[in-house]
Amino acid sequence: MISAMNLGRLLSDTARLYPDRIGLVQGDSEWTWAELNRNANAFRDALQEMGINKGDRVVVQSRNNRAMFESLWGIFKAGAVWVPSNFRQTPPEIAYVVENSGARAFLFEAVFADHAALAKEKNPDLEYLIAIGGAEGAADYDQLLQKHADADDSAVDVDYHDPCWLFYTSGTTGRPKGAVLTHGQMAFVTNNFMADLMPDLTVEDASLVVAPLSHGAGSHRSYAAPKRFCCPAKAWIRKWSGNWWKNTRSAMPSPCQPL
Repeated sequence: MISAMNLGRLLSDTARLYPDRIGLVQGDSEWTWAELNRNANAFRDALQEMGINKGDRVVVQSRNNRAMFESLWGIFKAGAVWVPSNFRQTPPEIAYVVENSGARAFLFEAVFADHAALAKEKNPDLEYLIAIGGAEGAADYDQLLQKHADADDSAVDVDYHDPCWLFYTSGTTGRPKGAVLTHGQMAFVTNNFMADLMPDLTVEDASLVVAPLSHGAGSHRSYAAPKRFCCPAKAWIRKWSGNWWKNTRSAMPSPCQPL
């Protein structure tokens, strides 16, 4: 059963309505909404098998990629809290974020293995390391998805005031500071984003992700994702030079189709 308030239902509903439409493109790879939703459900089950429960924090240290995108939805569906960290921060800075957030799990891209190792060393309460791309001493993200490939499409019940996202400042003037955002708050943000900023956005439109998903500008794209696609910049620039971005609504072909 999909919880009415849990933001994970945005991905579930999109996969139900548009299962075969392309939801995400990175380089030469692309995934449908149904595939992304299945992976998010599998990650939810993997977290729950580890004992990650409603309200638990999961730090995510990664550059933009499929796994990071899916992690947001899987963590939401588990009722846990997504804690995306700045991928440019140093291992000691990330170790502090892990400590301050009280995270029980740390999902990281393999190139950040040093960050994960120090976070684990400094924080004995950090129980689980999960690597995108594989790393020594950590569970492999894609192997976890394969193990839980038959996961159902459900989400933990939450209410308006349950946290879903713990967002940290950059810490340029001191220690990073965390701000808690709830499922209800982000549902409000999503609704207003779509109604006020992009009222004519449809499933035929594409969204180019430039900002890190760990940043507000990137993650807001994720919340609005069920209404649009993510296309690679090279697919746009290859044919439209100059001020191509000014006329994307009228000049672009169907999103994510070969040019």
